[in-house]
Amino acid sequence: MTDTITGNPTIEAYSGPLDLSRPHFVGVGGSAMSGLARLLAELGHQVSGSDLHDSVTLAGLRTAGVRVQVGHDAAHIEGASCVVYTTVAQNAPEVRAARMAGIPVVHRAQVLDKLAAGRRLVAVSGSHGKSTTAGMLAHILRTLGKDPTYLIGADLTGPGSGAHLGASRLLVAEADESDRSFHFLTPAIAVITNVTDDHPENFASHADVMRAYVGFGARIAPCGFLVVNADCVGARVAADVIAAERPDVTVLRYGRDRAADVRLLDINHEGWSASATVRMPNGTEVGLTLPTPAAHHMDNAAAAVTCAVALGLDPADVAGAACTFAGVRRRFEHIDTRAGVTVIDSYADHPNEIAADLDAARTVARGRVFVVFQPSGHARVLAFGGRIGGVLADKADHVLLLDVHGTVPAGRPHADATAIMTRLRDGDYCLPLGPDHAARVIARMAGRGDVVVTMGTGDVAGYGAAILDALSSRSEVALSA
Repeated sequence: MTDTITGNPTIEAYSGPLDLSRPHFVGVGGSAMSGLARLLAELGHQVSGSDLHDSVTLAGLRTAGVRVQVGHDAAHIEGASCVVYTTVAQNAPEVRAARMAGIPVVHRAQVLDKLAAGRRLVAVSGSHGKSTTAGMLAHILRTLGKDPTYLIGADLTGPGSGAHLGASRLLVAEADESDRSFHFLTPAIAVITNVTDDHPENFASHADVMRAYVGFGARIAPCGFLVVNADCVGARVAADVIAAERPDVTVLRYGRDRAADVRLLDINHEGWSASATVRMPNGTEVGLTLPTPAAHHMDNAAAAVTCAVALGLDPADVAGAACTFAGVRRRFEHIDTRAGVTVIDSYADHPNEIAADLDAARTVARGRVFVVFQPSGHARVLAFGGRIGGVLADKADHVLLLDVHGTVPAGRPHADATAIMTRLRDGDYCLPLGPDHAARVIARMAGRGDVVVTMGTGDVAGYGAAILDALSSRSEVALSA
């Protein structure tokens, strides 16, 4: 994650006619950018893009007909009808050159809004759980034959699987609050999974975060729906303000709370399975079982089910389709088990997310929980480092701590992992660690029944393979001894 100071990209944003016949995407390798580029290419647009490094994602885009170049260069925008950026790339050479040449520079969310024209947009926002909620809703709709277009900020299976061009008018997409770009969207159904203080590089206070969500809710289409988490105080408060300002909007609440319209009851966890009874607004009840030990994924399921019911689908059919959802890559993803040690990969980088995923790890561990953790974002570490360290110390048995991931704009403060380390136990961290070093440490310490979680938004995602190889080698040595 990059600490990008954005303000509000909707202020002084390009507002003229948007020509998408020949768009150039800056940072096209990002999960959401690559998906959007792929959708436009499938729609027949001549799409090009550039990114700093080559990747499997770029290879997939080339196969899809996107002209991709590695490295940033002003020459890449030649012939472009517009240049598409995210706030991370707002100062890239292509963006600066486009502004000087008078080529429209548009935010990714503006292109998503253009794509939503003539479609019924379900926009999933929230501090946590967006990808899982949006992915599950897309899966439900596809399973029930509705064939939506969707744009998820993560892969569902292999690279490029987070985007799909469907035949129906439904469009399911994540709505990004981190830079306030969800203010470009006009959803028919808006979802707020939760509201938590986050993105300290962009938001000055909790009140600032709340204003952003209320502004998002104000953009719901006339007579639309707001689906909100009844168990989150911040989400409830935001919903109350939105409802007062927009009496035409129907508010549907989901969760465990008695006030929930779609209520989770009798939640049980057993191994890699979670089940619940879901009570619908009309009082009918359906069973829901998910192949995950993560309690928060049940909350995401309730949000997706609520959206599907708001779209007029049968609750029993919806619940049945939800039960077949395999999850989202890097969202508490079970990678493999070797030598009795289970390796899980997690995108969590906020204290609340870290706590939720480590609680889930504890439910499946028959022994200890190890975490290979990569702090993400210098501003986040400066703001939340002590809390992150406290959660790690409280919920994990052993922590292997990596360097802070992310770059910092000129003049902004850098962070190291000191605030996190001071909360850990002596001997519980190693800094820095490459994948091979981390794998050797894990292979030496972990035993049968233990769980290892690779956690964070950076290259820690690739550590799991090295850890599994080391565990396999250890097992082979033991068998030959």
